Parts: sequence; C-alpha cells; structure tokens
Amino acid sequence: MEIKFSKYHGLGNDFIIIDAREDVDYPDLAREICDRHFGVGADGLIVYQLPQEMLFYNADGSVGTMCGNGLRCLSRYLRDEKNFGDSFTVETAAGSKLVRFIGELIETDLGVPDLSGKRMGIAGDPADFIDRELEGFTVSAVFTGAAHLVVFCDDPFMISTEVAARLSNHPVFTDRINVNFVKAIDRATCLVRTYERGVGWTEACGTGAAAVYVETRRQTRCDEQLTVRFRAGAVRVRYEGGRIVLTGPAERIANGVFYRKKR
Repeated sequence: MEIKFSKYHGLGNDFIIIDAREDVDYPDLAREICDRHFGVGADGLIVYQLPQEMLFYNADGSVGTMCGNGLRCLSRYLRDEKNFGDSFTVETAAGSKLVRFIGELIETDLGVPDLSGKRMGIAGDPADFIDRELEGFTVSAVFTGAAHLVVFCDDPFMISTEVAARLSNHPVFTDRINVNFVKAIDRATCLVRTYERGVGWTEACGTGAAAVYVETRRQTRCDEQLTVRFRAGAVRVRYEGGRIVLTGPAERIANGVFYRKKR
C-alpha cells in the first residue's frame, strides 16, 4: 500500500500529515509510519479530514485530543498544499481552533484553560490538581487542549527518563499525562523540557508551553507574555480575553510516499 504524506516540524516536534482515507486503521498506521527505524519517523500522525478537521495520534497509536505544535504544522500544510489563506479555523477533538499567519509565524487560539480533574482523567475527579505533592515534586495539572503536568525544577535536562515516566504514568492519572519540567529564567522567559504520554521526551510541545504559561501566571512568576524556550527555539504565549494565544514556527521537511507493508 502506498500512502502519500508530508512531514512538518515545530521546533523539532515532528509530525507526519496525511489526508483522510478509508482503507487504513489510523492507530496501526501511526505506530508504523512514526517508527524512526522502520517508518518515516515522527512524534505523531496528523490526519486531515474534510472540511477542516484535525485527527491526532501519538507515535504509539494512542489518540490525542489536540497538539499545539501539530496544529501549527497542519495549518502550514493547509496553506502549502490546500491553498488556504492566512486565517482560518481548524476543528479538533478539543474544539475549534482559530489560526492566523503573521509573517512566517503562526498564531493559534488554544481556548480557555481547564483545571478540572474530571476533564483530565484524574482519579477521584477532583475540582483541580494544583500544588500537589507527587514523586517528590510539587506539581499542578492543567488542560490546554491536552492534559499537562507542570513541574518547576532547577534543570529540566537533568531529569531522568525514569522520573519523567513515573510522573506521566502515575496511577492518579487514569489516561496518563504529559509532563513539563520548567526552569524560570526571569519574568519573561522560561526553559522547558516535555515528556509526552505515548511518545517520551519531545523537542518541544505547544500545549505544554501553554500549560506552563497558565501555571506560571497563576504563581505570578511572569508578566503578561511568556517566552517558552525549548532546545531548538521558542514560542510566545499570552492571554487574550482569558484565552491562550500561542505563537511559533512550523516548517515543512518533506513530501513523500510511505510504502506500507502491513495491511
């Protein structure tokens, strides 16, 4: 089976994008095409479904509600390949998301953050999961299109995979959770490393950056706009009418054909 694809990345967080088709099982395809040795290699699979819908699957085949970097990548794909304009709306499992191109950057409205434990699948459905002690850290959870845990630390790049995995897979999170380790640089900048459920360590995370901003603002650690730095670059996050606005890049890597052996 031949499957046409495009590959894009947002600060190294990379995605395979395909048009919707009826002859494949998307979770199976995600596991195959995202494999970095036997497939094309990516953090996730994005399926574009008419008229303007984004379906998202992690590299392990699990379904994701939405992805901030993936949304920007799909938006650039729609402008590159489908002749979309500079402003449009994309439907996601986390609701409608407004997209706007500003030069080479892409601004996305991620909506209003949600602190509900039920929304994030937290055991016991607490009203919120803020400033809780877990695995030796003080953590807070927030939904910004995906469920995220925010953990402040001295050096995000010194956190071991074992520790990150324990937090992500802790039984209190019934559907696992993404974990963002954060170092505050100053009131306008922070450094972040994200461990994603279904993927592991990623180069960047858009909804994670948004969650970091929500928690940093709640703790009055930052001013109105925050620059969230990842290893390969940065995004900017701010509130606009109580809604999270995320601005960052997305770039095309390749177009090609995946010769799928498994049917």
